[in-house]
Amino acid sequence: MSKVVNISEAASLAIHSLAVVAFSETSLNAKTIASKLNVSLSHLSKMLQILAKNDFLESKRGPDGGFVLKKSADSITLLEVFEMAEGTIECRMCGIAAGLCPFAECVFGGIPEKVTQDLVAYMSSTKISDLKIK
Repeated sequence: MSKVVNISEAASLAIHSLAVVAFSETSLNAKTIASKLNVSLSHLSKMLQILAKNDFLESKRGPDGGFVLKKSADSITLLEVFEMAEGTIECRMCGIAAGLCPFAECVFGGIPEKVTQDLVAYMSSTKISDLKIK
């Protein structure tokens, strides 16, 4: 099935796992986070390592170990996490190279650019601390 807007598994795992850790009163191990998110432990473990490497999480070893936030949840934007996982957001929805399209106006009505701008605006103004967990 084709998707117009696609949030990668990596970006989704990064944002969701940071939120789960942020709202926990204790450190959480990878198995607990994977269980809470209903995701693969192996995929999640790789993302947790990346988040720790990029100073979002701190990993503590031992029986009482696990992951805790290294930064404050109200200082981390969704855009910051998304771009850490995926790189800078670019809007290239059309398959025709810029400047080479024979049409005077975008056949998609400029909607892809608007959707991208709206998503970037939302993610840049929303912090991990703004999210709500059931």
